[in-house]
Amino acid sequence: MTALGAVVLAAGAGERMGRPKALLEWRGRSFVRHAVAQAEAAAASPIVVVEGAVVIPAEDLGPAIKVTNPTWPQGQLDSLRRGLEELGMLAPGCAALVLTVDRPHVRPETVAALAAAFRAAPTQVWQPEHGGRRGHPLIWPAMLVPQLLALGPEDSPRDLLGRPEVTGLRRALAVDDPAVLDNLDRPADLARLP
Repeated sequence: MTALGAVVLAAGAGERMGRPKALLEWRGRSFVRHAVAQAEAAAASPIVVVEGAVVIPAEDLGPAIKVTNPTWPQGQLDSLRRGLEELGMLAPGCAALVLTVDRPHVRPETVAALAAAFRAAPTQVWQPEHGGRRGHPLIWPAMLVPQLLALGPEDSPRDLLGRPEVTGLRRALAVDDPAVLDNLDRPADLARLP
């Protein structure tokens, strides 16, 4: 069976939110701890949390390993690269579940179902779909991780998804979880949390 690790992107400053989203709290837990719990629900191991703008306290990590991205202002791809590099050192050749801290309300069972779909077809790119729209998190098969790492500073993972040889690998798992489409970017967005 192909190993599945996880990268939690928690390095941003949360400029539109007015403060770093990683440390915001919902239901008694930080957003970053919710993302780690989602990775745990997927039975992902190891779990790497990428910090940058703020230091993530140890109590918010659970079983995750923390790495710092000193160049986090260069954008999310830079932090993804840092997390994937660490994941590759800890578990060479594993697939990557990529989570962000701006969706703490994605149900753990949604991520578990996505991981189950991946384990049944581990050479595919897996993404949840709600109402006909694809959302997050994504699972990247191990064979595409080197291509993610090779993306240039002007590229994004979306560019990789659009390549003809990758487009045919994309699979969507229908889920009854609207949070997979819901980025929490501004203070007003927090009012949508159930």
